[in-house]
Order: sequence, then C-alpha cells, then structure tokens
Amino acid sequence: MNRREFLYASVVAVGSLQRPAGPSGKLKIDIYGRHLLWLKPADEVASAVKQMGYDGVDVNVRANGQGHVLPERVAQDLPPFVATIRKYGLEVSAITPSITDADTPYTENILRTASELGIRHYWWGTFRYAAGKPIMQQLDELKPRVAKLASLNKRYGMTAMYHTYAGNAVGTPIWDLLYVLKEFDPALVGFHYDLGHMTREGANGLWATNLRAAGAYVRGVSVKDFIWVKGDDGRWRTEWVPLGEGLVQLDQFAAILKEIRFSGPIENQPEYPDGVGGETQIKIPPERVLAALKKDQEVLRKSLAGVGLV
Repeated sequence: MNRREFLYASVVAVGSLQRPAGPSGKLKIDIYGRHLLWLKPADEVASAVKQMGYDGVDVNVRANGQGHVLPERVAQDLPPFVATIRKYGLEVSAITPSITDADTPYTENILRTASELGIRHYWWGTFRYAAGKPIMQQLDELKPRVAKLASLNKRYGMTAMYHTYAGNAVGTPIWDLLYVLKEFDPALVGFHYDLGHMTREGANGLWATNLRAAGAYVRGVSVKDFIWVKGDDGRWRTEWVPLGEGLVQLDQFAAILKEIRFSGPIENQPEYPDGVGGETQIKIPPERVLAALKKDQEVLRKSLAGVGLV
C-alpha cells in the first residue's frame, strides 16, 4: 500500500458517517463577505452587517481583490479583522478561501488560523469535469485528494464545505460528489449547498430530492434567487433577482433543512445587480445596496422562522 492509499484508508476508517445532531439553537444568517468588498475597514463591514440585520459575515480570504484578507497574510490579518467583527456582537463561523484541495498554497496556514479563532467551516472547491474521460474514473481519482484534505481538517477541527454550482462541475448533480464523500466523515468534508444553482439544475423538484439525498453531508448552505429570461437571440438565460421574486422555493427549502436536521452556517449570496457581486467600488448608492441586502435577510428569516429555525 503506497502513502496515498494508506492516507485514504485511514481517513475512511476514522469517519463516523453519523447523522449530525439537530440544532442546539437557532440558525444564524450570514452575509457573504464578497458583497461588501467596497467597504474596507472591518469596522465599516461590521457596521453595515449590523445595520442590515444579519447575524454574522462569511469573511473572504482571497487574492486578486476578491477578499478582505489575503491568503498569504491570513495569520497577521484575519485575527484582528474577526475580532473587530465580533466586537459588534456579530459572528464569524465560516470563511471563504480559494482552497481546491490540501495542496492549494497557504491551505494549512488558513486552516490553522481559522481554527485558532474558533472558526470551524470554510468553502472548498470546485472541480470541473474533463471532456472525453469516464466520469466514474474522474470521481475515483478525487478520493485520495479528498482524503488528504479530510485528514488536514481532522487535525484542525475544520469542516470543508464544497460549494455547488450549476454547469459542468463535480457536485452539480449532487449524487456524483456524494459517491465520493459518502466514504468520509461529514464532519470533515461535505456540501455547501447553493439553493439558487441547484434550483437552476432541478427546478421541477430535483433540487429538493438532492438536498434530502445529501442529508448529513449538507454542512452549509447559501441562498439566491433567479428567473428565466428569453434573450433577443432566442436563448433562455438566468437573471438573478432578489429573494422571493424568482423560482426558488424558500419555504420548502426551510422545511427540508429542518427535516435533515441541518445545523450549519447559512448565508445570503445574491448575484443580482443591487446585491453587488464582488466589486471593490460600487456605482450605485450605498444605501440602495444595503437596503436590498437587508430585504433579502428579512425574506430568508421569515421562511426559516416559519419552521422554527430562527
């Protein structure tokens, strides 16, 4: 048995594969930090998050202007940033780095720093399918990479949440990545279920079936909404809209979260223009952005409250 095979077997053996306990408290609603990149100091971010009524913020730890904290400076800059956010009575329970697997630069530094701050969840992914190569072979080849990441997560008490996207990505059908993840402890590796993307791929109810199928492996969720619009070229495309104005079924989603006993972080991740999707400078009035994000929070909270999750 070579080193990779041993590592894979060891993590599989450790995995408890148990259904997580039900929520000990209520779910907390975060705002995705990428939408607040136009606010630089942590005090400004925290003040805005508080004003909008969110419970916390998912801090982006990314390069190229896509995060409030740079990966190479995570040990120096994440602690004071998080401390400031928490000073406002807000939570930081998850971060979004650009981690594909354990070999991504700065991965261990990021996980060590987050763990020391009491942060237990982070985004992970995304793998794309290669054309002309058997799908199951590609999935089997992912297992050692997942094992290595799971081992690192176990060392630091972290949970990697694989963000689901529509399109040619591993995890889009849910069943494919579940085939890989089912051999590992969901406390170490699981899904970050994106309701908007999954509804795009299964608007006639498949999104709900897949959410139930993922079950204990759903470790975090994000929400966004959309409608279909026919363009001048005759092709249908996605147009992102505020929560509650599109195809996404928030009430049913909330009910299923309760059914599968979900207890992880949940966040709003809008893509419509007023939601601001990663801009470091905005071209619309700040009060308009904040009002739109606040309304999303209120719509999501109402659905969660309907089943007693907030």
